[in-house]
Amino acid sequence: MDDYILSRLRSDAAHIINLAEHESRLQHSGLKGRFRELLIDNILTPWLPPYISCGTGMIIAAENKLRESTQDDIIVYDQSLVPPVLASARAPEGVFLFNSVLARIEVKSTLTRGYAKDFVKSSLEIAALKFSVHPNCTPNLEGPFNLLFAFTSDAKGENDPDFEVKRLHEVMGECGVDPKSGIVSMLCVPGKGFWKLGTGKGGYRVWLRLDSPSANDHLVWLVGCVSNFCFLGHAKRQGRDPTLGLEGGIGNYLPSPYIEVA
Repeated sequence: MDDYILSRLRSDAAHIINLAEHESRLQHSGLKGRFRELLIDNILTPWLPPYISCGTGMIIAAENKLRESTQDDIIVYDQSLVPPVLASARAPEGVFLFNSVLARIEVKSTLTRGYAKDFVKSSLEIAALKFSVHPNCTPNLEGPFNLLFAFTSDAKGENDPDFEVKRLHEVMGECGVDPKSGIVSMLCVPGKGFWKLGTGKGGYRVWLRLDSPSANDHLVWLVGCVSNFCFLGHAKRQGRDPTLGLEGGIGNYLPSPYIEVA
């Protein structure tokens, strides 16, 4: 079954990457939205729990804290917790309450240093938002993870397999963000690499790189991580221990060939 699932995911990833490369030849205002749709419709949604949806728009907390960045590319939200405002299946653009947001994915056609800095700044704003909880509730809840995805990059440094994530870390440092703080959780540039913040061999936080040069694999493991986190995040926000049930994402059926980033 592992081989079937991995092969299926790789086929879907190859299809999306080919479509993105084909459509990038067109210069039009709706191209960014099209890239977003390719991810949502073709490879993200099929592997998410039935109570999870994807939309685009603005994230707000209960105290209505003002944000400078008010348009988020892909918002992965749990509609069983808090309903979205204005968004619907036919028009998934709206306002999403912070309690329901599990992930925020910024999508770029070509990643630049400037885009990376904008992403870090908006991630800081998300990290400053707070959950709305009952007076007697003392939850140990994780906020939504912030993920940066780009179909390609203008970065040079092909001789260093971790150049992309090192550039992101430099930008985070310029913005006063500790790369291991969890404010930014993942970076994916198919063909360049997939990196995530995880746990190293010593039990401490460390950035990990997928040990594969394949653009398809970079997208596959991204989907696996998002899928897993949605199942886990849903259970935790309901106050349940996810280890006591059978629920789990498609990432559980993928191996874990990661290398710690130096």
